[in-house]
Amino acid sequence: MLTILQKAVILGKAGVDVPTRPADDQSTPMATGSPVKAEGVSQKAHEWARAVETLYVTYVAARAAKSLRDAEEARQAAMLRQLSAAVQA
Repeated sequence: MLTILQKAVILGKAGVDVPTRPADDQSTPMATGSPVKAEGVSQKAHEWARAVETLYVTYVAARAAKSLRDAEEARQAAMLRQLSAAVQA
């Protein structure tokens, strides 16, 4: 499972505008995936993590939708090629 920090890096590499990570040191365990008690993480860190998670879910859903569209387009193109070949034969 990806950590919030890893998701933020993936989003950044994909060109998504990721909010700036909070500067407080309390957010480090949560961002790296280490176990941390909820009271040990600042409100800013929670908000940042929530924003990154929302952006990541949106990004993954968009990629999945594009993949499905591409697959459907390829299926239709293959079907048209087969029909064209059958007509020419």
